[in-house]
Formats: sequence, structure tokens, C-alpha cells
Amino acid sequence: MESAVPSDRGNYTCVVQNKYGTIRHTYQLDVLERSPHRPILQAGLPANQTVVVGSDVEFHCKVYSDAQPHIQWLKHIEVNGSQYGPNGAPYVNILK
Repeated sequence: MESAVPSDRGNYTCVVQNKYGTIRHTYQLDVLERSPHRPILQAGLPANQTVVVGSDVEFHCKVYSDAQPHIQWLKHIEVNGSQYGPNGAPYVNILK
């Protein structure tokens, strides 16, 4: 069963039989409703890193999201000695 919905709630029985007999077991399914929410980052990720010059580095960002997330990596930069533009938004380079 994929993409359970509230109407899928109920009892489901598995019946297995062969020439020697029959067994059955009933399972109960409950489908909880919840409100969609903003994305959640996995605890501890991404983690701060320190590397030696010339080393490779990877950041991992694991996200839990109800909708397809759009993930961007931004590097904060300075322009003319300032980290923020006239409108108060930070200066950034979009990496990915």
C-alpha cells in the first residue's frame, strides 16, 4: 500500500493456505492526519567543519519535508567591507 489516506484505516487480514491448512492474522491500520509544516533539518546537520588548505570538504543537509524541498547553498560574502546590502539583505553567492 502506498500513500495511505484516512479512508485506508481499518482491519486487514492476511490469509495463507496450503493443502495442510489455513492460517490468518488480522492487523489494524490507523492513519494519522497532520498539518503540513515547513522543512525540518536533521539534528546535528549540517555540522561546522575545519579543514586544512587544499582539502576537500562536504556539507550534508538532510531535510524532512512534506513538499518537495528546494535546497540552495549560499556563501556569505562582503562587498565594499559590508556583509549586507542597502536593503538589509545579506550579500551571498549561490553555490548550488
